[in-house]
Amino acid sequence: MKVTEIIQRVRDLLQDNAAVSRWTNANLLDAYNEAILAVVQNRPDVNSQLLAFTCQPQAAQSLPPGTYRLLDIVDNPSTGRTVIATTRSSLDSLLPNWTTATGTDVEQFVYDQKSPSVFYVYPVPPADHPLNLLVSQAPARIAITDFDTDTQLFSLDELWINPVINYMLFRAFSMDMETEANMQQAQSYLAMFANDLGLKWNVDQLFRQMLQGKVEG
Repeated sequence: MKVTEIIQRVRDLLQDNAAVSRWTNANLLDAYNEAILAVVQNRPDVNSQLLAFTCQPQAAQSLPPGTYRLLDIVDNPSTGRTVIATTRSSLDSLLPNWTTATGTDVEQFVYDQKSPSVFYVYPVPPADHPLNLLVSQAPARIAITDFDTDTQLFSLDELWINPVINYMLFRAFSMDMETEANMQQAQSYLAMFANDLGLKWNVDQLFRQMLQGKVEG
């Protein structure tokens, strides 16, 4: 499905097809880009990809630009040896010098969401040692100059169109929460977005925080 078709579907749901629209194309395109990002942030697996990676001869490895999260390390493709996820505390307790120990194949890896662009491997591999990584790719923000002729396609599996639409509707109604009706609509669509992704969010609490921030800000 084309992105412009998704934007038009959202406009239809907003009942905003008058000559002078309440939400501009630019508004809804911003909402689309935010929605794609929100889906991947909360479900990194929806934009996963197998990536051939070349190691540096050190324990700390940096994910390539454009990679949002490391999901798993599959194997050492040159030998087929699989790689096991572990924790830093486990390696620290069993192998205090693990960051300098060298080997021919990577056996274990450590990944911490607090430093999402970096992961650690044990033992330290030779220079240019290959690994197969399963990663989540950061969604590219799209730009549209002509909404009548643009042909850019939805970048995720079509299974994820509904949560994107629900998030776009949440953002649209959030632009004007001066009325209670719009606030309730925004809250309802955010709850549907969370439900679509299987997220256990307390949407009522989120909205109280949003409204408090709006008042205090």
